[in-house]
Amino acid sequence: MPPLSTNGVYGYLYPDVGVIILNPSTLNVTTTRSPGTDANNPTNLFNAINGDPFYLQSEETVTSDFIFCRARNAEFNYSINPSFSVSASAGTILYNDFIQNPTTYISSVGLYNDNNELIAVAKLSKPLKKDFTKEALIRVKLDF
Repeated sequence: MPPLSTNGVYGYLYPDVGVIILNPSTLNVTTTRSPGTDANNPTNLFNAINGDPFYLQSEETVTSDFIFCRARNAEFNYSINPSFSVSASAGTILYNDFIQNPTTYISSVGLYNDNNELIAVAKLSKPLKKDFTKEALIRVKLDF
């Protein structure tokens, strides 16, 4: 089937100001497939929406907020994960290499409210290497 229009867009909708701007050259293209039918599309569209309320399917407002999370060079260099090789009974590091130069990887960020309740978790696209020589500033985009 050929495309309905090769003359561009049908128009633009600006719901905040209640305006529809139509492109007459695009609307005037014959879109019917049956021979002998009226192809006066601009008039047909006007008659369809004139006088009666014109309703659209839906409208959605997405609010975004950016939150910046900072991990200083002396923070988040150790882990409580057992793979980090920390003695559970004594709480000491089992491997001396981790004492002078521990390396962790930040893979997610938790966002908490004032009551210290977890309200959102942001996952990084790839783990971020963190040690005593690096600081991290992570920008979290929160859509709601």
